[in-house]
Amino acid sequence: MKRLKRHLVSAIVVVVIIIGIRSAQDLQDWSKLLRYQPSPEIARLATVTTMTDTARRLFYVNQPTIESRKSALNLCQSSEHTVVLGCYVSNKGIFLQAVTDPRLQGVMEVTAAHEMLHVAYQRMSLFEQTQVDNQLQSVLEKIQNPRIIKLVQTYNDQDPKSVNNELHSILGTEARNLSPELEEHYQIYFTNRSKIVALSEQYEGVFTALRDKAKILTNQLITRKSVLEQLSVQVKQEAETVESERSSLQSSIASSPQSDYSFRVSTFNSRVQSYNQLVSQLRQQTDEYNQLVTEHNSLALEEKSLVESLENKSAQQVSR
Repeated sequence: MKRLKRHLVSAIVVVVIIIGIRSAQDLQDWSKLLRYQPSPEIARLATVTTMTDTARRLFYVNQPTIESRKSALNLCQSSEHTVVLGCYVSNKGIFLQAVTDPRLQGVMEVTAAHEMLHVAYQRMSLFEQTQVDNQLQSVLEKIQNPRIIKLVQTYNDQDPKSVNNELHSILGTEARNLSPELEEHYQIYFTNRSKIVALSEQYEGVFTALRDKAKILTNQLITRKSVLEQLSVQVKQEAETVESERSSLQSSIASSPQSDYSFRVSTFNSRVQSYNQLVSQLRQQTDEYNQLVTEHNSLALEEKSLVESLENKSAQQVSR
């Protein structure tokens, strides 16, 4: 009985401490919000991502700002381990990189939601984090999106302790099908989470379309190169045959000019005509191959341009 009382007292003390901490945090938030007025663009990001009042408070209390690429790198260099599209730095705030390319519409919105969820995760109690972590890991086992799987693995390789925090933001903004428990959890922060996922899919689809088209062109180039190589060999062999027949015919005419060579000349001329057609075919197919190479290189440059418009580090590290 005494042991039970001690446990009850300990539990009550813990609850009181948690309540006290949260009350102090609420007071601190209230004080910060009094001094912060979101810009129209920051308010738009909160609205478009369907942030609830709770989420807006977490977002605004960290006084989010939109920064240039250089500024975002300087402000975020010590936070996340991948390319900086935005970051939440504890006790400093939320910083979002400006993305103006119309093809990448949605990047800033998803990044804003992503960083707000970092704040939310940090403010959970250890018990709440443990519950959410178990649910996240359970869902991760069923995720089939190779980009998300690779991204999580990158975090795991660089800093295993950050994985659950990152997973909380990644799945919350980029994974369409979650467990009922997680969907209920994210309803604390978003009234319509599917809108954020749709934005994520929208700009990710730009990269996917470029890569898919580049893959098709690569396969076509491989096939055409093989055909060109075979045709080049055929043209070379035919050129040698034509030259050999020309030399033989000229020798025959020189040694016996009175003979009738009309048939041989006709046959030779037909061969020359066939050779010229092969050469013409080789030129045409070479031109078509070169056009495909140009198109393929153009796609590569377009993807590089998109990546460079986002990144502050290297093309292999695109993330938030």
